Amino acid sequence: MFETLRAVYENGRLRLLDPVELIEGQEIWLMILTERDRARAALGDLVTDMPRLDHDMDDLALLRELDVTVSDQPPLSADIIAERREGP
Repeated sequence: MFETLRAVYENGRLRLLDPVELIEGQEIWLMILTERDRARAALGDLVTDMPRLDHDMDDLALLRELDVTVSDQPPLSADIIAERREGP
């Protein structure tokens, strides 16, 4: 089973924000991702293909780089509207 859960780190412990289906005492493995890590993973190849990407840049610089990279592409909403017009 693979499940993504949200949690908050408080007072040295992780407090789960989502319900889990675990057996009491069951051992599990955790992968910790920050919001930034999760965004990078979701963007996948787009982020790794950016020639000027500095992995230590701040969030605003990262957003500016993303804007530059995708600025010549049509908005996703245009594709969605076209698909709705074409029908199934």
